[in-house]
Amino acid sequence: MSGFRILVTDTLADQGLEILRTAEDAEVRYEPGITGDELLAAVAETDAMITRSGTPVTAELLDAAVELRVLARAGVGLDNVDVDAATARGVLVINTPTANIISATEHTMAMMLSLLRNIPEADRSLRAGEWKRSKFMGRELYEKTLGIIGFGRIGSRVGIRAKSFGAEVIAFDPYIAERAAERIGAEMVTFEELLERSDIITVHTPLTDETRAMIGREEIARMRPGVIVLNIARGGIYDENALAEALESGHVAGAAIDVFADEPPPADHPLLQAPNVYVTPHLGANTAEAQERVGTTTAEMVLDALRGSLFVSAVNLPVEGEIDSRLMATARLSEQLGSLASQLLDGPPTEVNVSIRGIEERALRLVTVAALRGLLTPHLSETVNFVNAETIAKRRGIEWSTTIHQKAEDYVNLVSVDIRSNETAMRVEGTLFGETIPRVVAINEYRVEFEPTGWIIYLVNRDVPGVVGKVGTILGDREINIAEYNLARSKKSGLAMAIITVDTHVDRATLDFLRSFREIEDVRLVKL
Repeated sequence: MSGFRILVTDTLADQGLEILRTAEDAEVRYEPGITGDELLAAVAETDAMITRSGTPVTAELLDAAVELRVLARAGVGLDNVDVDAATARGVLVINTPTANIISATEHTMAMMLSLLRNIPEADRSLRAGEWKRSKFMGRELYEKTLGIIGFGRIGSRVGIRAKSFGAEVIAFDPYIAERAAERIGAEMVTFEELLERSDIITVHTPLTDETRAMIGREEIARMRPGVIVLNIARGGIYDENALAEALESGHVAGAAIDVFADEPPPADHPLLQAPNVYVTPHLGANTAEAQERVGTTTAEMVLDALRGSLFVSAVNLPVEGEIDSRLMATARLSEQLGSLASQLLDGPPTEVNVSIRGIEERALRLVTVAALRGLLTPHLSETVNFVNAETIAKRRGIEWSTTIHQKAEDYVNLVSVDIRSNETAMRVEGTLFGETIPRVVAINEYRVEFEPTGWIIYLVNRDVPGVVGKVGTILGDREINIAEYNLARSKKSGLAMAIITVDTHVDRATLDFLRSFREIEDVRLVKL
């Protein structure tokens, strides 16, 4: 028999293996734990590789994988995969971002109820020969206010289940429209209001520069005395030392922690020493059902990808297949425009319009989905791809439309992305120079030209002398190197806009200092 050669280097659920083994166009080599020279030799003759966390997929390994077309991570995380190296070699990287949703949701509810009813401590007490019912007086979830930070796939499902217990559910998520929460009877509130109103707080956000240590001493101080907190999402969202101190003081009555900034945590970790803490070793996705879904979903996607489908859960843009390089470049430009617009918009997006000029009509859906992918990706932990971007946008209350202009005007080709929230609107436009070189050419009424890549400071100021010098001096004093400084002016508003491409991340203090100047109206840091 001949067919696609698939190498499995870590354990995979039997159901997934059965799908691979019964495929008429596939040959499966199941080698969990294979390493070293044996792995390098095996991967050299492989069309697709399925791994978990046990196989480091390095640039060296990818260099040996001369025939590799598809790399599948049977799970969510990609810490062991050099995605950039895979992308450079034309290897499609896929994972299973939705397989653990129910498991993580149920683990959150289990930890929450255990905290409210003191179940682990009561169990230990009884096993020690005690019968101290009064010591373990619990609390009901009924009529409590549950605050959910991050209202995506998992957070919204936690909300639905808490509502069935009779809890009041409030949520903070700046990237979800209010109507998406209203559909399940939740109330969208500000971050500060959530901290102040909640009896119980649970976080379900990705770990990003925006969310890292987002709950520290100041935020905990705003919480109600006796609050209960949970983290079943990502380690590092809480300042772990600050949380331990709050538990010691009693301001926080209890905590349930499944994830840590460093895993496994050391024996002397402050949260392991603090009172009223229930901890588990990153078990959110650790159920038989989730692992079965991981196995079957991974196997099905690998076969689909090998058979030529682009519509799988890809974490990198496909560089081979039926879509030519120009069309892929146009889609990539649209994705960058969507990302830029969403990062400049105030409030969660509710409406999107994508229009094209001088671009073939068959590209419209791909370009639209790419714009949605760009709009959603900076704010989500789940993978957004060409299959699920529309579904995720719809679930988050975003409506979208498309427009085709047959005649080109100022540019041979042009993609325009208009997005709107309840507060503001943003329009960005871009074109391709040559065949594949992307450029942003307009932001709202400002005509400007820059490459949409890297760290970018977006700055709007009153059109008066001295601003450029002040900004340059401030960045220079902080050793922030300016790669490009692009200026545009609006005679109608009397304002000017600067797009400043810098080599490194800009800290919040620097951005706040720039905002303090009376000439400056707005400052944002964008990552493209």
